[in-house]
Amino acid sequence: MTLLTRLLATLAALPALALALASCSAVGVLNGITPSSSFDRDKNVAYGDLDRQRMDIYRAATPRDGAPVMVFVHGGSWSEGSKDIYKFLAEGFTKEGYHVVVPNYRLYPEARYPDMVVDTGLAVQAAADLFSGRPVVLVGHSAGGYNALMAAMAPDVSGLDTCSTVAGVIALAAPTGAYPLTDAPFTTIFPDRFQGSDAPLNRVSGPLPPTMLVNGLDDTTVGPKNTRELAAKMEAAGLRVESKLYEGMNHTDAVRVLSRHFDGGSPLKSDMLGFMASLPTGPDYCAR
Repeated sequence: MTLLTRLLATLAALPALALALASCSAVGVLNGITPSSSFDRDKNVAYGDLDRQRMDIYRAATPRDGAPVMVFVHGGSWSEGSKDIYKFLAEGFTKEGYHVVVPNYRLYPEARYPDMVVDTGLAVQAAADLFSGRPVVLVGHSAGGYNALMAAMAPDVSGLDTCSTVAGVIALAAPTGAYPLTDAPFTTIFPDRFQGSDAPLNRVSGPLPPTMLVNGLDDTTVGPKNTRELAAKMEAAGLRVESKLYEGMNHTDAVRVLSRHFDGGSPLKSDMLGFMASLPTGPDYCAR
């Protein structure tokens, strides 16, 4: 077994939290062994005036004709996380010809709902303006998956003209409101505790772009009930939604397997690529 093989095996075996935290050396190692030849990166591009309103732009060295731009929103319980640790994910898609934008957004304790949704909307609009003429696919993991869903489903909050801006949404292990929030600091971040208009489950109305909802069946952090309930409600409303539940996948696996070093262990990345290739080309992305 080579040194690299042993290292990847060790990374794959780390607990979920180890790969999720920016301070963990595992992410640095994974990014360190990820090549940079498939993209040019612009760091800390402003999409607003506040410190956290910055995004990194990974421009594919060989762009795929007509491919949408991916805006990836990081997780971290709305209180931690950073765009700086997702080179491994961005590279996984730039090598397929997709431009990738990874924004930061305001975090607790500075931020409360709806600040994170407002910031996500601003970042998406900035990406759409930057790559004018290309559709945008909004992707997020965990808390970022919530932000992605709400940015599309709550234009009164995000400020987005969803149907003319967002060609599709992919929510990876996103809390949708299937469970009420009961613990601090979530009850402070979301005073309505996912029981009102702050929950995607309560925003299923009107036209929406195609949506892909993803959960691992071994996810004990944001369980598959979140995907099942939102998918059922969207289907009942006649919306285009794809529900994907993966055997053996935990909460962090949903981003780990998007790295070139782990994507052979799951069909998730190929399923995402297939979903993005199937999206409408506009001008009305919500048209069925």
